[in-house]
Amino acid sequence: MGRRFLRCRRGIIGIEAAIILIAFVIIAAAFAFMAINMGLFATQRSKDTISQGLREASSPLQVDGNVFIRVVNDDLKINATIIPLRAMGVKYVPVGQNETVVSLSIVSSNGNSKAYANIYYGVNASYNPTGQSFDNLALCAYEYAKGAQEKMGIIKSGEDPKLPAAVLIVENSDGDEALDAFEKGFLVILLDAVVEPRAIVTVEIRVERSAPLTIEFMVPESLTKASWMMVSG
Repeated sequence: MGRRFLRCRRGIIGIEAAIILIAFVIIAAAFAFMAINMGLFATQRSKDTISQGLREASSPLQVDGNVFIRVVNDDLKINATIIPLRAMGVKYVPVGQNETVVSLSIVSSNGNSKAYANIYYGVNASYNPTGQSFDNLALCAYEYAKGAQEKMGIIKSGEDPKLPAAVLIVENSDGDEALDAFEKGFLVILLDAVVEPRAIVTVEIRVERSAPLTIEFMVPESLTKASWMMVSG
């Protein structure tokens, strides 16, 4: 009887030890699963941080073609410029008025300078620039800036818009306030006063969470009246 009791007791102890061992294995597996998950989470966060850093260190916008200036009729000075833009390396770039800042700096040949913190009034996605002249694009930008300033209370109805003003016109637009990879934008900048030859014009375009795109050019000394001239590209 005693031997049987000892055998049963040993069997119970063996079962208890197995249960404890299984419990330890389950707990270890749970901790291992948590550690793997934390490692994957940390890896993903590191990847996101690196990607965010790369986005902030580079601009998703690139100049896509030649930059043109408009020479006015009465004298050899310019009053508008058109900069072609495209989204590079991303599916789209938000270019709404609230997500984008366009700064302008003009330094004349005699050293006088003007600077404007933000002249951007948004994207005109309803106008199709395909086949249109630069003069038509400039007129479209003028009317759009005028309407935007009336809504913002900057000018009264019927008044001319305050310049300088910048408006983005999108070719192949799908109707939203973003520049998609398959679209092309034309940033039209209308100047408040005619800019003289040899002046240095600097345009800085900044979209959210990215480095700014800076375009700088010098107005040529030799200009042709009533024409659009290429200055870079």
